[in-house]
Amino acid sequence: MTKRITDSQLLGELGETAIKKLVLEMHFIYESRGRLEAGTDGIIELRDPKSGAPLGKLLAVQVKATERGQYIRETDRSFEYLLKPDDLSYWRVSNIPVIIVVWRQSDGSAYWKEVTDCVKGEERRLHFNKNTDVFDAQCVDRIGALTIDRNTPGVYLPPLNQSENAIINLLRIKLPDEIFLASSPFGSGRDAISELVKHDNSRFDWVIRKRRFVSFFDPRSYATRSIVDLDQVDAVDTQLFAFNDDLDDTNDMIDLLRRTVERQTSTELSYLRKDRLFHFRATRANKSRTYKYFANVNETSAKVVNAYANPKGRGYVRHHAASFRFERLADEWFLIVDSTFYFTKDGFQPHPFPEALLAGKKRLERNAAIRGQVMMWQHLLVESSKPVAGLFEKNKPEPILGFETLPLIQLPQAVPESSWTRTDPRAKEMESRDLFDEGNPA
Repeated sequence: MTKRITDSQLLGELGETAIKKLVLEMHFIYESRGRLEAGTDGIIELRDPKSGAPLGKLLAVQVKATERGQYIRETDRSFEYLLKPDDLSYWRVSNIPVIIVVWRQSDGSAYWKEVTDCVKGEERRLHFNKNTDVFDAQCVDRIGALTIDRNTPGVYLPPLNQSENAIINLLRIKLPDEIFLASSPFGSGRDAISELVKHDNSRFDWVIRKRRFVSFFDPRSYATRSIVDLDQVDAVDTQLFAFNDDLDDTNDMIDLLRRTVERQTSTELSYLRKDRLFHFRATRANKSRTYKYFANVNETSAKVVNAYANPKGRGYVRHHAASFRFERLADEWFLIVDSTFYFTKDGFQPHPFPEALLAGKKRLERNAAIRGQVMMWQHLLVESSKPVAGLFEKNKPEPILGFETLPLIQLPQAVPESSWTRTDPRAKEMESRDLFDEGNPA
């Protein structure tokens, strides 16, 4: 009888080869078990990325390869895999950790789980998260953590991730040369608003405090002429006002910067004074919106307004948002970006329970998502400082402030962000609930 090598055998060999390649790219050591194996295809040994020394920390890996098609209950976010009883019985008596890696030939995807990391109450069912369970270089610290004997005090495992570039969430502010000061018949900005709105050509990027008016524009050229003493308007060097040690001047400067940014980004963002939060505005009710920007040198996009429908009529809209803080460091001013999210019922009306939605979203965030958000906000602010040009930008205010991103910082080790939630015994339960809520918002 003619000997045959089946397609299934070839697929299994392809799967193990693909996973071996990924393990080597993690700078780990991979040894195949050969033909005399009953449930583990290979052994992974950890290696110190700095010295290259093997660490004597081992775990077994079983590769499950499939050619194409969907996994059990597969969605864009997750899927499930059912272990065989015999395999599970074999892995339970292993004296080293065992992970299973599922590999699909059609799209080259690879996801991993520890074999005992089962769905609660169903020991054979594994639940894979497509965001957090990718088998790649980002998971090395989670894998390494499996090899630590937590009953032995003083065990140390060095960080296994390689170096990475860190983005600083600060932007340098380029101030205009002049700032305008004037006395005002009004004691505060709140008092002056009622008079200002009676006139056309009004603007609100100014500060009045203790009867002193401060702005980066000449108030005599706009409706603000009605809220200042015209014979008391002076243009002074911005450096003299922005970098002295007077507390009132510093507070006015911070307020003026925030109001100027609000006007300069008004075509894209709305500002919530109560929450001190900037967020992307919706263009229509219950409609998503995408913003294009450059990440490093490549153009990408983010869904900055995301509408989630619900058959029961309890949908919501999630907006990318950020708080902008202004700090003076030595002889420069900086804008600090703290990214977050804002929730509405339809894109315009505030959601009655935003805290619950925000908490769920934050638990699912990873380093790549936060990095992308910071880069998006940096791009928007830098773009807002470019001169207005062309018919399509006729509604965009002329920029006053300039913004400049700071150089990347080279970190000796990447931040092992994927291991943070694993230290919280509630993380898995919260993560599963949040994945459900994304598709079925309450």
